[in-house]
Amino acid sequence: HMVHTYLGGTRTDLQGNTISPEYELIEILCNNALGAIEWLEGYGQEFSDTIGTVLGALWPRTHSTGGGRAYIETLSAAAEDLGVEILLETAGKELITEDGRVVGVKATAADGSELIIRANSGVVLATGGYGENPEMRAEYNTYWPEMPLTMPSTNVSTVTGDGIIMAQQVGADLVGMGFIQLMPSSDPETGVLFNGLWGSAETQVFVNKQGKRFVNEYAERDVLAKAALEQEDGLFFIICDAQIAGDRNLDALIEAEDVIKADTLEELAEKLGIPADDFVAEIEKYNSYVDAQHDPDFGKPNFGNYKVEVGPFYATPRSPSVHHTMGGVKIDTLARVISTEGQPIPGLYAAGEVCGGIHAGNRLGGNAITDILVFGRIAGESAATKK
Repeated sequence: HMVHTYLGGTRTDLQGNTISPEYELIEILCNNALGAIEWLEGYGQEFSDTIGTVLGALWPRTHSTGGGRAYIETLSAAAEDLGVEILLETAGKELITEDGRVVGVKATAADGSELIIRANSGVVLATGGYGENPEMRAEYNTYWPEMPLTMPSTNVSTVTGDGIIMAQQVGADLVGMGFIQLMPSSDPETGVLFNGLWGSAETQVFVNKQGKRFVNEYAERDVLAKAALEQEDGLFFIICDAQIAGDRNLDALIEAEDVIKADTLEELAEKLGIPADDFVAEIEKYNSYVDAQHDPDFGKPNFGNYKVEVGPFYATPRSPSVHHTMGGVKIDTLARVISTEGQPIPGLYAAGEVCGGIHAGNRLGGNAITDILVFGRIAGESAATKK
């Protein structure tokens, strides 16, 4: 896990600057991943016993919960049981400092009123990145040749870099800000992720508008996104069959035309407007690679034992969109925010996508949940004990 995270995050930008994950941080991340699962299970969170490969994870290591909402429900219930007050629709605007220490937050409620929230021990930033701030993306980007303001994002609308900006105002150092991860398999119009059909990365087959594969589907997300952007209209299709689809109810997705269904591969090609002969031949060739467990075209290293051969067949149109901003505030192994002078800022801690340095230039699939849980626990402990 550490090797994958380090190599998967080592990237060079357009200006020739190479960045790698900070070794001490990924050592903590990977060595505490199992403990994070066990900790959540202690609060009633259920995980699948089987593992799969999230797209861009490079290895089957992910225990599913059935969706991100499960984490929120488990953690918010545990917090409320401890007497924590959760303020929704409340925007943090400014960190309050006294005698060089962060002691609270100025915030604005939905009705426009200002709140002053004092911190007994410390403030933890867990505000996410800046994926929904197009201007900030364009300002910092040094990795992608183009970062259009109109490029959609997988993020919710509140992920606008607020925590990074507030931390910078009190002297926080920033790291890796030029690197932004695109999610290759997003809705072509909205950027959302969860309106399509696919399985673990072993099962996924990508074809372009010519009906041809164009990439190793088991590669890192930036590799997949770059390859997708080179295709006509930046568009491709994830192909599944009935075995991969399983018993999921797809009626709503099919009705919305987010997923295209056909009884045969030839019919699917016709509905997609791609050359049927080339598409069928490509899928047959892919199935032969599964039999041989060898992909001479693109070097896909892991197929499981999933061929695309049992109708009905399905296709999900996909295109890259902004997913995870790699850069953020610099932290140490205690999740303390580090100043531009190289010292911890007293009273200020951070965890998750608001931080830089852990994933460096590219984040492996599944590592964001691991990150926020591992470093969230560390940040909480550090704040509580005023480390």
